[in-house]
Amino acid sequence: MRQDTERSAEHADPIALVDCVVVDGTGAPPLRHGVVVLEAGRIAAVGPLGSVHIPERARVLRCDGRTALPGIIDSHTHIERDIPHVLRAFLHDGVTSVGNTGCGPDLVARLHDAGQAPDAARVFAAGPAVTAPGGYPVIRGDGSAARGVASVAEAEAAVDELVALGVDFVKMAQEPFDFDFHTPGHLPVLAPAVFTAAVRRAAGHGLLVRSHVHNVTQLDLALDAGVTSVEHLIFPLPPDVGYVELYRDGTLGPDALPGLRRRLARMVDQGVYLVPTIGNELANIHAGLPNFPANGLRAVAELMVHILARYVDAGGRVALGSDWVGRPGFPMGMPRRELRYLRAAGMTPSQIIEASTRHAAIVCGRGDTVGVLAPGRAADVIVVDGDPLTDLAALDHVQVVIKDGRLVRADDAIPTPPRPPVPVEPPR
Repeated sequence: MRQDTERSAEHADPIALVDCVVVDGTGAPPLRHGVVVLEAGRIAAVGPLGSVHIPERARVLRCDGRTALPGIIDSHTHIERDIPHVLRAFLHDGVTSVGNTGCGPDLVARLHDAGQAPDAARVFAAGPAVTAPGGYPVIRGDGSAARGVASVAEAEAAVDELVALGVDFVKMAQEPFDFDFHTPGHLPVLAPAVFTAAVRRAAGHGLLVRSHVHNVTQLDLALDAGVTSVEHLIFPLPPDVGYVELYRDGTLGPDALPGLRRRLARMVDQGVYLVPTIGNELANIHAGLPNFPANGLRAVAELMVHILARYVDAGGRVALGSDWVGRPGFPMGMPRRELRYLRAAGMTPSQIIEASTRHAAIVCGRGDTVGVLAPGRAADVIVVDGDPLTDLAALDHVQVVIKDGRLVRADDAIPTPPRPPVPVEPPR
């Protein structure tokens, strides 16, 4: 039985997580027998047991060696329907924040407002993706998630519009692919000067830019312009070749990708984050190529994991993003499938947790407020049964969820001592 969510969400007294293993999200070694104090929606203190002051009015949760870590952040989603229900499901499964990487302009405020509810994951939103007229993602949905621009002036005006909407970051779409996966696609893309102008304008507003890119030429342009992240796993395929042709010719492997090592090294040198979204990428290919042999899909999956492994081995930084769109078989909440692909690429549990917290916060434009357990940060914390640094499956056993310092969920396995009575002033 769990605590009543509505009642606990209204409870704003301090919370103390006592005797927990603290994994702070930075990749630092864990703090054993730690204490985390949350007060007024912020992390007030983190330190060893016995060295941290616990306010008298604090609700004490005895963790008994369980692990406390920042709330998981899924930095790449497309939540557009049943918003309160979806955000609630994410939050209760330990995902305290999501990044919405492309939606119609009318949804930005709705997503922000919905994410402010105590019983919902908070939302960081991009609004419409800046793209060429008629370019991706105009082919998706009603087309409102695309903002087509054809000149430097239009690009600058589009970014200004996004700023007025209150977006948290800017999404650029550099996608010639038409997503039927039979051809490399020939959708229009932004001219280099237009793309660069949009990135420069965003930087002038203090906003980072995330680039949806699969094409080798467009990847080079993104790196030239100085984007913060590359969304989806890069596929620097030759200009007029697709998966079907490579598989048919027996060349579906890293050797078919021109300049892969050089481009990965450049991304590492520039500190570009990679948001792989491997699980949904494979689902897109499977849907677009229903007759593609199972061996072909497996070869694509192996190629994706290989590229990610090369990037990580070279020192590249990864941020967690599932590209959740409500597809059957991809449940709301903890992106377990995507976590497994990160692990298959050789990322350590510590690297994966950092990708899912600190790095995901950074690419959402909120690296200074969420994603790390440190004083002054937003009090978004989960407690799991087990040690995710040795077994990532511990993330399947979320027992406490706290958002903004409010207790959203606490399983009965976490002892909560009775609170002391409210002190009453003696009559005078």
